[in-house]
Amino acid sequence: MLIPPLVAVVVGLHFLPPAAVFEQPRLRVPAALLTGAGAVGLTVWLTDGPDETVRLTVGLISALSLWGVATWTVTGSGSAAAERRGVMK
Repeated sequence: MLIPPLVAVVVGLHFLPPAAVFEQPRLRVPAALLTGAGAVGLTVWLTDGPDETVRLTVGLISALSLWGVATWTVTGSGSAAAERRGVMK
């Protein structure tokens, strides 16, 4: 099944314009991770891997990537706010 890898690539590439427009280089990380997830899924598909494996690979890598970036953003934002208030040095 070719759809999940292509969706991951398209979603990943959609993170690049906001990274430039909003001057948020952090958004390049999910762009790279999701595009990579799509590439891995495409590789599994091209090597005649089962559709279930393609979906599992793309889905798992995408989910872990997004959860990781969300956690990184939340913890990083909290630390930056605390630094601005002078709590952490």
